[in-house]
This record gives sequence, C-alpha cells and structure tokens, in this order.
Amino acid sequence: MSLAQNAYIDASNVYESSLENSYKKDNGVFYTDLPLAEKMLMELKLPKDTVIMDPCCGSGVFLYAAKKHGFVNLFGADQDKNAIKFCLNNINNVSFAACDSIGRTASTLLSEFELSDQPDVVIGNPPYVPLLGDIELNCDYLFRRRVSDFGNNLFVAALIRAFEIVKTDGIVSYIIPKNFLHVAGYSLLRRTILEEKTIISIIDIGAYFKNVRGEQIILTVKNCAADRKHKIKLKKLSSNRFVSMCSIPQSFYKDEILIFNCSEDYSTYKKLTSSYQTLSDLCNGYVGRGKSMSKDAIAGKEIRKFGYKNHTVPTTGNKVFIQNIYSAEAGIIAAFGGNMEATQTVTVFTDGDEKMCRYILGILHSRLCNLFLYKYCYNYSKLTMHTDAKYLKKIPLPSTNQQEIYFDSILSLVSRLESNDYMSQEWFDCLEELNQIVYKAYGINKKESDYIDCEVKRIQSKRWIPNG
Repeated sequence: MSLAQNAYIDASNVYESSLENSYKKDNGVFYTDLPLAEKMLMELKLPKDTVIMDPCCGSGVFLYAAKKHGFVNLFGADQDKNAIKFCLNNINNVSFAACDSIGRTASTLLSEFELSDQPDVVIGNPPYVPLLGDIELNCDYLFRRRVSDFGNNLFVAALIRAFEIVKTDGIVSYIIPKNFLHVAGYSLLRRTILEEKTIISIIDIGAYFKNVRGEQIILTVKNCAADRKHKIKLKKLSSNRFVSMCSIPQSFYKDEILIFNCSEDYSTYKKLTSSYQTLSDLCNGYVGRGKSMSKDAIAGKEIRKFGYKNHTVPTTGNKVFIQNIYSAEAGIIAAFGGNMEATQTVTVFTDGDEKMCRYILGILHSRLCNLFLYKYCYNYSKLTMHTDAKYLKKIPLPSTNQQEIYFDSILSLVSRLESNDYMSQEWFDCLEELNQIVYKAYGINKKESDYIDCEVKRIQSKRWIPNG
C-alpha cells in the first residue's frame, strides 16, 4: 500500500468520523471502504477510457479507486459541500461538483460538468433511508410520485435517477439494501427493472456496514432490456472476494428475486413451488398476530418446539402458536395452541381441528420447511425475520393423496414430540423420524434430502442437531 493511499484512507476515516452518527443515520450516509470499491470496479472489467460517475460520491472512494487503477474520465457529485471540499483536497485529476444529484434532473447534473455525452458507468453507494418526516426530495412532482410508487426510499430515487444519468446500454452498479429483492414495497421497481433492464449480476455482501441495520447487495444493471436468454450472475462476498454461485435466467423472475447458491438450490425451489399446493391453498383459517392483552395469554418467549416452558400442551382446539421472531439458527419454534389466547409476539395459525393443526405443526418443524423459509422466503437473511402470514402462506404442502398416506404417521410423531422430555435423545429420535416421513410425503429423493439436510445443518445451531 502506497503512502499516498494510506494518507487518503486515513483522511477519509477522519472525515467520516467527524460526521455525527445522528446525521449519518438520518440521511442514510455510510461510506464504503476502498477494498470493496476496488472489487466492485474490477468486477466490471472496463476499458481505461470509460467515463465513470459517482453521483453520491461522499469522500470519493469509488473515484479514488478508479484513478488508482488508471481510469481518467472521472466525475463525482454530492450535495454535502464539505464532502466535495474533502474530495478536491485529497483526490487530484477528478472533476467534482457540489450539487443535489438525486433531486435535480440528469441533464442539470451533466451540465454541472459541461458533459455533452452521458457517462458509460454510474457506480457507488447511494444513501438509503425512508423518505419520511424531515427527509424529502427537492424534485418535480412526477419524479417524486415515481419514487413513492417504487418504494419511497432515498436509494430508490438514486437508482431511478442513475438510469437517467447513464447512457443507453451503460451500466449502473450500486450497493443497495438486500431487502429490495423481496420486500413487497419495492415490487413495482423490481418488475420494472426485470422488464426494462438487463441485470448483469447480484452480489450478496451480507451485513457489510457497521451500524447499518440489514444486509446489502451489489446490483449491477445494464441500461437496456434483457435478451430472452440472458442469465443473471449470482455471487457472494466470501473470504474477501466475489465468489460465483450460479446463473439464473432473468426471464425466470417475475417479481421477487431470490438468490440461489447452486444448481441444487434452484432445482429444489422449482420442485417445491411447481409440484405442490401451498398452505394458503389448503388451509382456510386465520394466519396473523395474536391479539390478546390478557396476562394469561401466551407470549412468544414461552413457546418452545412442540411445547411450552410453563404451560401444558392442550389436547383439543384449532390453533398453532408460532414465535413471531424467526432466526435461521433456531428455525421455526411452534406448539399446538388449542383454544388458548396469544399476544402480539405470537403468530397464530388456525384451521378446522386439532388434527390438521398438529399435522401442519409437524410440517413446520421439518428441515424441508425451514429450508424453504430461510432460502426462498427470507432470501438467506442472516438477521431475524418475522413469521408473518405473507411468508407462511407460501409454504408448500404435500398433495392430498400423499397427505392421506402420511397424515397419521406425522400426527403420531407430533404427539410423541409433545410428550417426550424436551431435547432428550428420544425427542431428537422422533424429530429425525419426522423429517424422514416429511421427505416421503413430499416425494423428496435421497439426493435431494441429503442436500436439504446438509444445508439446514450448516445454518442451524448445533443444539438442534443430536451430538452437534
């Protein structure tokens, strides 16, 4: 590392640390480190005469990285005048402008740099914060309306504007929240990008930034419609490098964009979503939060797998109680609720009678169901999620014929899991037997079940695996 690079990194760290945490949080400002900026830039494999712009440049790390690697046509903008002053003092031979690059039109931004042509690449880490309260856009009505329709977040506005700034067939590569891939509020923006743009790659970088809630991805998009055969490259950040996982046809996605880490992952998803009905199709009862305010109502922390810490499992009724907080390490934690009441920290599932409820309870605790939730509903989130209806209703259930064959076996195992000593060897033996019966009910073959076993055991806590 050169002395000049050390000096830049030190100065950038000092500048970032000078910003109040409240300011950074309120404005969604969190700076990218140089190693990640360099990896993003190198991933694009650009010729050295490429015109590169970072419209939300902050301390200019992406442009510093580009200059370091021999690029010469570099432009950066930021509405923070102090940030631009820092860039001018610490990065030579790069054009900088202090201006609002999100609220102002693309043509206005280009005129700041006296650019007659649009840049080839827009790269960076735009701010992400909901546009609520004091955080608002200074822009025309129609642009503000589009942002509202597409998700009402500052990163949404930055992404829309980036597609206007970059040339046709140009590239936008932005770090954005991972929940963009599946949260309902971003649905219209996702569908628009899938229909009108070419997604080159999605790189899962996990919870990369300190003090930033949630996980992030690097979304790289070409500013033109995709070819019918185009495939999106899915990658992840591992051991300080971008590792390829698999490639998925862009035409496969219609709205939610799921990350698959290998071909087995993709084929398992297709089988589970194309060959089975869902919980929503087969169960007509209520799925939602508990509503009771009673001191005797069951809270989420009182529930354990197939039972309760301080309550006896009821024998009759039509409710299943599920801890509303879901983590990949623990998976589903649920018990038969009978006719008891539950608080807001519990997701309540109801159906016709105790038999169907206990059958569903067995399915929910299976490794197959936990893999489906973790990968295909929560999109590999390392953070805690909620077992809300929109996720649970997607769970696939065996066909009616398969239900008839294995229904009583699953009920019997659930009954034994309720009565055996919690987490005893007998309890774990029953749980393993339940997993194998569920595989048979879904028609999962040995190769597929081995893959599911391996994946779930890899992500779950050792306490749920006999002998660790």
